[in-house]
Amino acid sequence: MTKEAKQIFTRRITQANRTQLVVILYDMILTYLKDAADACDIGCEEEFKKDMQCARNCIAELRNSLNFSYDLSKTLFSIYAFADREIANNISGIKTTHMTEIIQMFAKLREAYHTISKEDTTQPLMENAQDVYAGFTYGRTDINESLLYSGTGRGFCI
Repeated sequence: MTKEAKQIFTRRITQANRTQLVVILYDMILTYLKDAADACDIGCEEEFKKDMQCARNCIAELRNSLNFSYDLSKTLFSIYAFADREIANNISGIKTTHMTEIIQMFAKLREAYHTISKEDTTQPLMENAQDVYAGFTYGRTDINESLLYSGTGRGFCI
């Protein structure tokens, strides 16, 4: 994942509520899996393993945040366990077996949660996060962004 993509994900996380965070995790998984497939295609073994492990870390985060008082959580747990198992097998063999199916699964889950997130009107989880304003000034090729409020009292809501 590029440094710019990490900054974009970080910015999205600071403004996200619970449902949006799930969508962001799915986006991160999809990005890591696509990057891993690209690394495998060009034969970059180290990059492949790193991206696959990052995808597994995101899946572990999703799996650990499940609330098993809902029946859907059991189904999601099975999906996450399958994907994690397949990715682990691929890491050891430096291969992309079932990668297309896994990407399709996460893309469908992402789409479902994205639809749900449009209806979620809860507040973002982080309080006092830096505000980012885009478009006040323009560079040669892109929009410049300005960060406001760089105080030390930023973080998660309790």
